[in-house]
Amino acid sequence: MNLMKTLKISSVTASLLVVIGYVTYAWLDMRPGSYDTRIIQEVEDEIGGPVVIEEVIDFPSQEEVEERFSLEMSEYDLQQIIHNMSHQKIYASDKWGVPLLITDEKIERLLEVVEANEYERVGNYRRILNRWSEGDFSKAVEDHNFIWNLHDGTVGKAERLFTEEEEKAYILRHFYESTLEEDED
Repeated sequence: MNLMKTLKISSVTASLLVVIGYVTYAWLDMRPGSYDTRIIQEVEDEIGGPVVIEEVIDFPSQEEVEERFSLEMSEYDLQQIIHNMSHQKIYASDKWGVPLLITDEKIERLLEVVEANEYERVGNYRRILNRWSEGDFSKAVEDHNFIWNLHDGTVGKAERLFTEEEEKAYILRHFYESTLEEDED
């Protein structure tokens, strides 16, 4: 009987420790600055110096942007692209969609797409993209959540803007191709 009681107590204690550990991890993960930025150091170690995004990321050409973003794009596709691009600027507990690097060429092309179509929410898209074309991402959380709400989002609501370091880590995580990985093949 004493052994059974000890096993039950041990099981309950272990379960509580697991729950406490998970809650603590989740809480720490929600704090500002909690986006994993270790990749910056990894890339700096690999290239032997500080990371300059423009030097380590391949940016698409104007032709590639025009091919990818057709003037006949549906309104839903435009919304999805704005949404996915906003992920570079915002912290959310979960992000869905294909990561899309924000570039001046993409923003300008999306403005052309907006002007070439009669979308229901043309004013909203124009405001977002004009602000972004001026380098103003201060409302990226609202921009993301506007689209997120249009799509009846339930998971991944933007909570805050990324710090500069978090944004750099996001870009590296999604768009940097390690030369070390190529050497291993």
